[in-house]
Amino acid sequence: MANLQPYFGAGQPVRVRNPQGGPFVEKSDLVLDWFIENDGPGDLVGSYFIDIYLDEILAERWTGSDLSPNHFLSVEGYTELLELFNLAPGTHTVRLTADPTNQINETSEGNNTRTAEFTWQGQAAPTPAPGTRLPNLSIIVGTGERAPMVAAPFAGAASSGGLSIHGDTHISISVLNDSPITIDQKFSVHILFDDVVVHRVNPTGLLGGATLILNWDELQSTTPITAGLHTLKLIVDPTGIITESDETDNSFELELTWGGDAPLVTPEPLPAPGAPARPLQALANLTGHVLYGWDAAISVSRAADGLAAGRDGRVWAGEEASISYAVRNSSQISSASSGAFRVDIFVDDELLGSQLFTAGSDAGAIWTESMVVPADRVTPGQHLVKVVIDAAQVIPEDDETDNTVARWVNWLPGAPPEEVPEDFTLSNEQIDELLAPMLEMAFTDQVRAAAGSGLSSVDWVPALESAGRAGYYLLTGRDLGDERIVMHFLPHDQFVAAKISSCMSDYQSMEDSVYAAKFTSCLEIDVIGLKGRVDGKIHVYVDLGESPVQALSTYFHELGHALQDLTNPLLTTTPSTRNVRALLEAQAQLF
Repeated sequence: MANLQPYFGAGQPVRVRNPQGGPFVEKSDLVLDWFIENDGPGDLVGSYFIDIYLDEILAERWTGSDLSPNHFLSVEGYTELLELFNLAPGTHTVRLTADPTNQINETSEGNNTRTAEFTWQGQAAPTPAPGTRLPNLSIIVGTGERAPMVAAPFAGAASSGGLSIHGDTHISISVLNDSPITIDQKFSVHILFDDVVVHRVNPTGLLGGATLILNWDELQSTTPITAGLHTLKLIVDPTGIITESDETDNSFELELTWGGDAPLVTPEPLPAPGAPARPLQALANLTGHVLYGWDAAISVSRAADGLAAGRDGRVWAGEEASISYAVRNSSQISSASSGAFRVDIFVDDELLGSQLFTAGSDAGAIWTESMVVPADRVTPGQHLVKVVIDAAQVIPEDDETDNTVARWVNWLPGAPPEEVPEDFTLSNEQIDELLAPMLEMAFTDQVRAAAGSGLSSVDWVPALESAGRAGYYLLTGRDLGDERIVMHFLPHDQFVAAKISSCMSDYQSMEDSVYAAKFTSCLEIDVIGLKGRVDGKIHVYVDLGESPVQALSTYFHELGHALQDLTNPLLTTTPSTRNVRALLEAQAQLF
């Protein structure tokens, strides 16, 4: 049988030294050497860990392999021991431990460690100035929320339990940066089993408001597990390299029982709900339609302004006006094999003009037209502009009641005034005023939705909106309120409904097979924010089931997608290849 122990043949089994011979003042002054040996009579076969602890916190881990009797393993000149530490001046302890998780059966388990001390003479980490906004790595959860660490016999479990020594243990963790301040340096996350680190990761940073999700299923191959009660512990930033606004919410512990019975069988996933039944369509259905970029199915503007079809503007009775309208066959059934239907335009029930449109193979087709209203044809005041589709009922339809679209339009008296357009500007003081609510908000304890907790949540939506307006102006020089963007901050259940509705836009015109597949794919979309086109405008949706900082970062990201759509709308309609999606996400993240 083998026996791992510290090796004294090269001097001390663990030592720290300064290659230049001086004191330890800078992190680069300190290098580490360690040595272990197989002191047993038998070959060591298999893998195991060699750990270095600094002040009883795991600082580095190596993986060892097969080792013959009277052979040793070493690392000399290791320079990154202090990478994740900010030491205070004074004496510190380094501990070498071979096989900390007991992966190897040894003749003796009591001689696997060796310690050494050194004196750090460097400067202590500076204390942040009062009022400095700091990140906060948090693993505290609210009522009804999923635990920050779940251990179960299969992946995707909502709660811990049902564990067996004869099956896998799937561990999932989530860590929130409960702050708008981004972490831009490496830190550690440790998972401990019975107070021994069994797994660690070193993320390179974490965006403000973002959540780190990790999954691990190698506990059984990392340490022996006996039947009975054990502890699992999650510690975030155990080395304290990140200066946080709250250092009290960095650990979470579970007591769980591993049984000796056969492991639970992974449950079959619940079948996805089928697509809701649609009204049967046997015929075409002609309706008014709002295209992307249009203000309404009927738009009216001053002809001399030359606005694009579908855009509204002010009109004067003494000037020519332009009326634009759009008609669609909102069905998957074509209207007819041949023929035409007529669309009539009325102002106060007086026929202003008509237009014939060719019917045929037109399922989902869109027709647009514009006409000019002569000057002085309409008197100043409010008038009802109405579009009547196929009044003669040439085209048989599923629904003959939705063939009329109307809206009130105000014709102004006299002639249009001479106006010089003003550039929109925000002063530094106005920008500071818009950002002030966000900078003044206390995000701690407003991390998650208050639903089910009996607590009232602070209304932080106005702060998000004003921050969005400031950010949009700083990036574009334009007023977000004047853009064709509509924002929605929704409770989680309403967000889910809006997500499916946005994904399933135009569902009535889909073929049955496409409709069912599309609905299934929409259910699988797992997002907390999205951008879509609805009724001619860009709509941005944000899930308020997330934290304020997560909602803020999501809102800004989706505003980036909205700006993309305004700037280059073809990217929205181009086939969604991996390259296109990567480009869209990268551009949106720049916002």
